[in-house]
Amino acid sequence: MKTYLTVYFGTLLLAMFLVPIVSRLAKRYRLVDSPGPRKVHKTPIPRIGGIVFIVSTLALVLPVFLLNNNIGQSFRESRTEFIVLLVGAGFIFMVGLFDDLFSVRGYIKLLCLIAASLTICASGATMRSISVGTWFVLETGWAAWPLTVFWIVTITVCLSVIDGLDGLAAGIAAIVCGSIVLLALWVGQAAMAVLMLALLGSVTGFLFFNFYPAKIFMGDCGSMFLGFMIGAGSIIYQTKTSTLVGLAIPFLIMGIPILDTGFVIIGRRFLERRSILSPDQNHLHHRLLNLGLNHRTVVIVIYAVTAIGASIGVFMLTTEGGWSIGLLVGGLLLLFSIFACLHGRRYRGILIALKRNWAIAREARKEKHNFENAQLRMRESRSFRAWWEAVCVMAKKMHFQSIGVWKRCNGHYVNTCAWNTTEDIFTTDKTMKLILPLNGNGTEEWEIRARIWADSYLELSGRQAMLLGRLMDEFPPPEQEKEAEALGQRADTTHLSTIKEKAGDLPSEEERKN
Repeated sequence: MKTYLTVYFGTLLLAMFLVPIVSRLAKRYRLVDSPGPRKVHKTPIPRIGGIVFIVSTLALVLPVFLLNNNIGQSFRESRTEFIVLLVGAGFIFMVGLFDDLFSVRGYIKLLCLIAASLTICASGATMRSISVGTWFVLETGWAAWPLTVFWIVTITVCLSVIDGLDGLAAGIAAIVCGSIVLLALWVGQAAMAVLMLALLGSVTGFLFFNFYPAKIFMGDCGSMFLGFMIGAGSIIYQTKTSTLVGLAIPFLIMGIPILDTGFVIIGRRFLERRSILSPDQNHLHHRLLNLGLNHRTVVIVIYAVTAIGASIGVFMLTTEGGWSIGLLVGGLLLLFSIFACLHGRRYRGILIALKRNWAIAREARKEKHNFENAQLRMRESRSFRAWWEAVCVMAKKMHFQSIGVWKRCNGHYVNTCAWNTTEDIFTTDKTMKLILPLNGNGTEEWEIRARIWADSYLELSGRQAMLLGRLMDEFPPPEQEKEAEALGQRADTTHLSTIKEKAGDLPSEEERKN
């Protein structure tokens, strides 16, 4: 017990001692987070508080390896896993610190995080099986490493993403660490208990300065360090207990950041069709602020929900089999209900967006196929007639309303040949007019004038216009004057006919100039 108390209070006091020092250094060298449109703070605040976590944690954990008691023996028995954990966490801390100082691209941080997670797998700590005591066991086999990497990366990223309000990420990390301490003590894992107590002490000491209004931020170096320690630590913990308990409890406790990150990423990708790494203000804490709650209240509400999830997880320790699954399902339903109340409209929007994107993707595949066929036909064309037939086939396949070739003669454009559809597949007359100016072979100029149906999504019509433009860039009309004139004079029953400009149809020369 003395060791546990020494580690906790030692890291707490050391963290409280280090925060003012780190804060002064950050201000001196202008390592601060400036206010911005997506920030809630109004003044520059030091952003390298994560230094406090790694220094205070290592200062109290490393000496425990040398203790001549059961706790020291526990560390030495699992020294490979813990040494790899601390080295990997130190590497992730350096990546985060470099990002705080100079900014690092998101994919580089992700690759570094995956590499560090693989070292945890190499140490022997992986999800070899998913089990609920002796009631249910599922061997993961070859998927053990991918599942382990995915878990560690998910926890680390989610804790980094939730760090949007003063004290929010630090408070959630404290609740998670405290819960894992209880779990480790319950199953007799003294080394894991000490490690999480050290993290808990450093986060608690830091929270005195980080709670609203914050005087210092942990930065990416702090959030990534804590996330990696929690994610990888839970993997090492579950290797000696029921996987459901070892991983489900951290999942319940981290449910808020995990679900928040998941739904925000889904919204960005499918609803807004933006990069999943792009910033926005759709996180849970932003929505609570939009409801009128103040900063401190939002943080306390999220603390309370996290604590409820932690309590359900701790209760899982006293149950077995079906009762454990029942508690897990109940906790997940609670979390989903909270998000449903705050993101209900967004869920519906995502479902509508999925349906729209599926329809657009399906039509886009058809258009790409038609475009590639037109490329092949035009590549084999040796005459204007063959080129024009290829254009007509593509226009018919893509359901254009009309398309025509216009040639510049004596300062004005003359219709050379045109195609009109006879299909009546659309319910409205909404169309998009398109004029593509082209340079022929030599000094003669051409125009492609087309009408594209705009009865469905405008994006599809725009894509059809883009494909037509690409086709004209690659295969401009060949210079075959006599053949083109013959086509213009010939009445073709396959809709290859000459048409004249008229009001309400393709734009006239005067309209085009205006």
